[in-house]
Amino acid sequence: MYKDLGAKIIEALRRNARASLREIAEELDVSTTTISKHLEQLESDGIIQGYKPLLDYGKLGYKITAVIQIKAKGHLLPEIVKALRADDRLTHVYEITGEFDILVIGKFADQESMNQEIKKLLSHPAIEETHTSIVLSVAKENSEIGLLR
Repeated sequence: MYKDLGAKIIEALRRNARASLREIAEELDVSTTTISKHLEQLESDGIIQGYKPLLDYGKLGYKITAVIQIKAKGHLLPEIVKALRADDRLTHVYEITGEFDILVIGKFADQESMNQEIKKLLSHPAIEETHTSIVLSVAKENSEIGLLR
């Protein structure tokens, strides 16, 4: 009965993060207490890290999505990543393998704000080079992997 219950709770919350414990319990045919205890465990284990709305950035005025690859001076990589994480226009920051060291995705209101961000990046003494691509069309975004297979 409890096989994959954690994954089932997560899937239920992904469909409707505003669902009550009672609604999830009814959907999964278990008690509300069971759902509550499993949910608390998922949160304390750091698997569920919070709850937030799914936003349409385009409708909020952020019309440009840019993918920026950064080549950095290796020993200063942690410093650069820390600075990038603090920038609220950057939605994703990844350390990667290959020719570049960091990949970031940013949302910008217009070309000027994107240009300012790129110039700011290039002015950082530990950043050697950037390569920027502008997203022309979004085929899939804000998606998550399926947990139940």
